[in-house]
Amino acid sequence: MENYIEAGKITSPHSFRGELKIQVWCDSAEFLTRFKKLYLDGGECLKVSKMRISKNTVIASFAGIENEADALNLKNKVVYIDKSEAELEEGAFFIADLLGLPVTDYDSGEKYGVLADIFNNGASDIYVVDCGLDANGKKREAMIPNVSEFIKKVSLEEGVFVAPIEGMF
Repeated sequence: MENYIEAGKITSPHSFRGELKIQVWCDSAEFLTRFKKLYLDGGECLKVSKMRISKNTVIASFAGIENEADALNLKNKVVYIDKSEAELEEGAFFIADLLGLPVTDYDSGEKYGVLADIFNNGASDIYVVDCGLDANGKKREAMIPNVSEFIKKVSLEEGVFVAPIEGMF
């Protein structure tokens, strides 16, 4: 399932008609509603009949899931999207594609480490850089806000280029 990205989790049936409630793991519930097919682990395809947004979740109907008993069989299953079916905005990337990229100083070319994680603090995404071990064998990490002042360039082929301030690394 190399070309698939986790997009959410089916949390419960929503009605006796087989609708399912999906906890969304994408940037937005709206993004998930663009897809005509979702996939389960192992590649099983769920063809979307209808999706709608309800607060921060999606209520979905799928072909072949016609009652609450059918829907219960899918409870707690993770749903995936096919990356090739996604249309991302210019300069947008899937987090999974960024993890493991080298993080390099934009001006000097000094390599700081690899991108280990990305999380959102509400104001912006935060890039967590694994900088290896210090002299005492302790793991070193740096956190960089994903704002243009610090993140200068992101390329899936070349990596992440940063302009850190003193003490960031």
